Amino acid sequence: MSNNYPKYEKYAKYEKGKKLSLYERFGVFFQNAKRIIKIANKPGRKDYFLVFKICAIGILVLGLLSYAIQLVFTLLNSVLGIR
Repeated sequence: MSNNYPKYEKYAKYEKGKKLSLYERFGVFFQNAKRIIKIANKPGRKDYFLVFKICAIGILVLGLLSYAIQLVFTLLNSVLGIR
C-alpha cells in the first residue's frame, strides 16, 4: 500500500481511553467516513471483470456441488427404496 494515505491518528481529536457521548461518536463516524471517501477511488474495467469472474466461478462451483449432493441423495433413495 502507498504511504500517501493520511494516518488515522492525524484525524483523531479524542483521547483513546475516553468514553465518548453519542454526539461525539457520530462526529467521529462521519470524520472517518469522510476520510475513507476522500482516499477511495473508482475501480476500473479490469477490476470489475475480475470480480465478475470470481462470482461466476463461485456460482458455478456451488451449482455443481448442489447438483452432486442432489444426485447422491436421489441414488440413495432409489437404492434404499424410501419412496
